[in-house]
Amino acid sequence: MKTWTKHEDPTNKYGATFTLGDRNVLLPTGAVISVTRGELFNIPRLMINGLLNQFIMKAMTKNEDLLYAELTVQMQGGVGQTTTVWKDGKRMNKFRTKGFHNFTRRFFSWVFYSGKVQSYFLTWELEGQLPPAEEITTHVKTYGRHFDGGKMVKKADPKKSKALED
Repeated sequence: MKTWTKHEDPTNKYGATFTLGDRNVLLPTGAVISVTRGELFNIPRLMINGLLNQFIMKAMTKNEDLLYAELTVQMQGGVGQTTTVWKDGKRMNKFRTKGFHNFTRRFFSWVFYSGKVQSYFLTWELEGQLPPAEEITTHVKTYGRHFDGGKMVKKADPKKSKALED
């Protein structure tokens, strides 16, 4: 069974990244990357999100279709970002729409879709190597679906997001 590894942020005592698997994995044809990012979580939302993520993270360790996962948390700014890499989109969607992850999406969506929270979501195909985390963050904020306090501000533009592969 895979295990999560915690990486402390040396420049921010209130931040850390958790990884599952090898970030340098060679991505096969058909692999997809999915990124969910929330900013401006207040402390209660950040705590609820963290608690729910504990259950989702546990389910990820048992999923053989997941190639890599990265969860970054920064208390300052109330930021949480989850990056997952899957063998293909069908397998990722099966995980999203079943079990605890589906329960969380249905009953705790208010964590991401209300208040001052800025939410970003994007899934796209990717081959080769996984880009650096900073590039992934820029990519999801540029091309992903964006919600401001639950109101959609921008739809995802997955066609333009393919530019990351070039």
